[in-house]
Amino acid sequence: MEIELKLLIPAAALEALCADPLLASVKARRKQLDNIYFDTPDRALAQARVGLRLRKDGRRWLQTVKGGGSAQAGLHQREEIEFAVAGKALQWAPLAATPFAALLEPVWDQVVPQFRTLFSRDLRLLRGPSGAVIEVAIDQGEIIAGSRREALCELELELKSGAVDDLFELALELAGRHPLVVDNRSKAERGHALAQNLPPGEPVKAAEVWLPQGAHPQTVARRAVENCLAHWQANDAGFLASCSAGPGYDSEYLHQLRVAVRRLRVACDPLARLAGWQPAAMAALRGPLRSLGQQLGSARDWDVFVEETWPPLREALDDAALRMALQEAIDLQRDLAHLQAKAALRGREAQRVLLQLSRYLAQPGQAASPTGVAVDVDADALEDQLDRYDQTLRQSLPGLHDLKPERQHDLRIVAKKMRYLTEFSASLHPREATEPWLKWLKKAQDGLGVRNDRATAEARVGRLAKAIEARHGKVRHALHAALRGQELPALDLPPLPAPWWR
Repeated sequence: MEIELKLLIPAAALEALCADPLLASVKARRKQLDNIYFDTPDRALAQARVGLRLRKDGRRWLQTVKGGGSAQAGLHQREEIEFAVAGKALQWAPLAATPFAALLEPVWDQVVPQFRTLFSRDLRLLRGPSGAVIEVAIDQGEIIAGSRREALCELELELKSGAVDDLFELALELAGRHPLVVDNRSKAERGHALAQNLPPGEPVKAAEVWLPQGAHPQTVARRAVENCLAHWQANDAGFLASCSAGPGYDSEYLHQLRVAVRRLRVACDPLARLAGWQPAAMAALRGPLRSLGQQLGSARDWDVFVEETWPPLREALDDAALRMALQEAIDLQRDLAHLQAKAALRGREAQRVLLQLSRYLAQPGQAASPTGVAVDVDADALEDQLDRYDQTLRQSLPGLHDLKPERQHDLRIVAKKMRYLTEFSASLHPREATEPWLKWLKKAQDGLGVRNDRATAEARVGRLAKAIEARHGKVRHALHAALRGQELPALDLPPLPAPWWR
């Protein structure tokens, strides 16, 4: 089993990384590697998440097959088989008795070269805090698929022996000083995408959290965090590759990213805290996750304004010059918010969050302390928290329409937390018990969300009017009048269902 962390790094930052005290004290051994990746014309191996390659390493040729396992927040765990071959030709015989034979044998006569990677590799061996042996590889070169080329610049930390926690300790220390970005994609996956000229995958909604019956509260917390990380990383590449000013921009990537971070915040606290799963570590992530959520939220708010609020406002303005001036100001603000969100997503704080969570998930399941003594977990803690949220909602519903926008927004946050906690635990309970609650919470979240969007739009309108007031003195009045002319849908919520958790 190959276990490694894969992190991207800008080429401009390589010199500083190599000069880092952790690496500079160990002399690097440089290799030039030429790799040819194979697959069938219909990409049968790529679809099975299996990579087949020939590598020229100096005068040697090596044949490698990798597959299976998992990739989460940069940690790749895969089965790997590698052996020397006589030359630049694949050999079947050494694979015949391996776990990959069932996949490879039926298509062996169909595999052909698909793309190449050419790069230099600087290798170092380091020891982690507990004595683990870690191979540090810095790769720089390119991926080549026909006429298409893509730069390759990454840091790989491979665990050769010892505790996987040492791998994360090293990665976190380096990520604190250098602009490293965790990457779930293998070189093979990147190469196949380049060969087919594939865009990022479609935006992905959160998957259901499946739990074994009678799952320990800490298992619920772990599975919820895993689910949220998968949701985050299924959408970040699409958002990072997008341009809000370009044709075909899909705002759903950002929407799902924002939802993923919101869900992750709830999974870390209150869920993990109440379950007693890494409570101190989860508490330390509250600030960075809140900061990231705010940056993504600001960018998402501008998307909503541009796509939903602005078109009817624009139609209500008769002055063409005013419309153009406002459009320019809106585009500028939206582009700025997107740049800030992308910088936050790639930033050291967010990357350390991903590494920390991956580190805790890589540890054995938590149901006991390191001494083997069962952890004292209050089995009713989650139910008590849900009771408090339930009470808040029931007390506020009678006067909901009279509440100020800020208080309605607070209730929406309570509804979202209840919804996410319900989703995390739903597979442990009968669907007929949780489904009425999920429907009610979604309706409340949507209805209150429309009102929050209106309050956000009021603030946006004020700032936009101020930005061009010198040229258009009546802007604020015209915009607010047009905004208030848009009727809000009625906020009619049915009575709350009976608590599913009691």
